[in-house]
Amino acid sequence: MTAQESKVSTDEAGFEEFMQRCHEALAEQGNGKSLSFLRLWSHTPDVTLMAAVSGYQRGFDEVSGLLSHVSKGLNWDTFRAENLATVITGDLAFTAELERMTRTVDGHGEAMTIRATQIYRRVDGHWRVIHRHGDVLTAYQERW
Repeated sequence: MTAQESKVSTDEAGFEEFMQRCHEALAEQGNGKSLSFLRLWSHTPDVTLMAAVSGYQRGFDEVSGLLSHVSKGLNWDTFRAENLATVITGDLAFTAELERMTRTVDGHGEAMTIRATQIYRRVDGHWRVIHRHGDVLTAYQERW
């Protein structure tokens, strides 16, 4: 194994571990606990959020404000992420995923799928979220 191959393997292993923590934190986010997910974000002014519930936020204060507020109203029973694509290049990476959640409301099961794209930057040797765009997956409707 070359030094470059070793570095790529180490980078990918570190990123996979980070993504496991990210998925666990997103599951907590869906149950009213935003702190674990917020800990994974960069605190730089260039972070952005385009959430399914609201326009957009820029900077950690705005991002954390919305994520904290939204999580208080969530009560998902299950969370599962289906990875569609992951790209890691140097100190930047992104994922495109389907986040599938279920919950029970008045005795009836509900399901929702979010299309989520996240971008990450390595800061001081640690991966951090710097952008998230999520929206509800809906069926395609031909309009033309």
